[in-house]
Amino acid sequence: MSDAGQVQARKTGRTRLLGRTRLLGAAVAMAGMLIFAAPASGARDPLVRSVADMHLKKGFVRKLGSNDIQVVGVGKGSVSGQRVRVPATGGKLDPTDGVGFIETGSGFKLQLGKRGVPVTKATVNTAKRAVYAVVARARMQFGALVSVSSARNGFGADVKAIKLVLTEKAARRISNRLGLQGGHRLDGGRVMSNAWSPTQPAEVTVLPLGSATLVGDVATLSKFGEKGVKVPAGISAIAPATKPNPISFQFPIVGGTLAPDASKGTVRTSGGVQILKEAVPISPTMKLLGIYADFETKAATVEIEITPTPPFPGAVGRSSIADLVLPAGSVVADPNARTISVIGAEARLQAVAAATLNDVFNQPPPEPPPSSNFIVGDSFGKFSLTVQAQ
Repeated sequence: MSDAGQVQARKTGRTRLLGRTRLLGAAVAMAGMLIFAAPASGARDPLVRSVADMHLKKGFVRKLGSNDIQVVGVGKGSVSGQRVRVPATGGKLDPTDGVGFIETGSGFKLQLGKRGVPVTKATVNTAKRAVYAVVARARMQFGALVSVSSARNGFGADVKAIKLVLTEKAARRISNRLGLQGGHRLDGGRVMSNAWSPTQPAEVTVLPLGSATLVGDVATLSKFGEKGVKVPAGISAIAPATKPNPISFQFPIVGGTLAPDASKGTVRTSGGVQILKEAVPISPTMKLLGIYADFETKAATVEIEITPTPPFPGAVGRSSIADLVLPAGSVVADPNARTISVIGAEARLQAVAAATLNDVFNQPPPEPPPSSNFIVGDSFGKFSLTVQAQ
């Protein structure tokens, strides 16, 4: 999502809170304590680092040499001896089986005198076992991949094809553009090279394993007590979340995505937290469910429900409730184990959430003391999690 889209999304969430009597915001605030749910294993991860690497076969090199054809790099593509290497610009790949595609922008050129045939903007598609490229400004299937295999490399995978076989259409276009005649022409079906692509993901797919732990901030939780909530009994876990001690919660991780440096991605959890204030004539109750930790916007979002209705709005949808602060050194990635840990991050209450919490739990009268009021930046506690990448 673009920066403008992210800002608009957060504004929309806050508008919904205010539009529903700001009560929703309060629920949101509490969700800041919680965090995080997930796609299935075998998903294609977006790529951040990869290349298309070809080692030209001796027979193909001899054919080019007999025609005085040279191979030169185009853009960021490079040629060294019989190796052609082109950096990737994007793509998606399932690291568990190497199925997906790798996109490049630069490329190489077959040069004969003043004539040249650039081969650029290639897409290596391991699902179709084919390489597509722009050959002299015409998009086509450039080659077929034979005996494709992959091997894990940390969070990513190294993909290899024993042979890259030139298609008839590509061979004909190259030959025509270079002015080759008779036996000098390139033939379709000729083995040009092998193909090798080491890849690493920009974000990994998070498996539904483990849990996120939140240790609540005692000072902030005491404000609920001043407002009439029985602490800790009035703040309870909603299954499958658990409350192992009076101020800690555990939320099962059910999926999502996450960058190895936690700079982007969203980790989701199941279960939630209920806050109940037993009072007369009404007992305000907030449920914060399906907590997501968005590591790109650095915010926690949650599905909120505020009852009874009336006077409260009931289900109010997903809203952003807390800013997530990750101290230096709090993110640890282990490519060998394919795990990413976030340790000791903090959830801090956002403005609309603080206002909503005050509105909801200041009811019914009499109004609690000013010291009980939630303010922007109140810490709901520190959370830690370790996600398992596919």
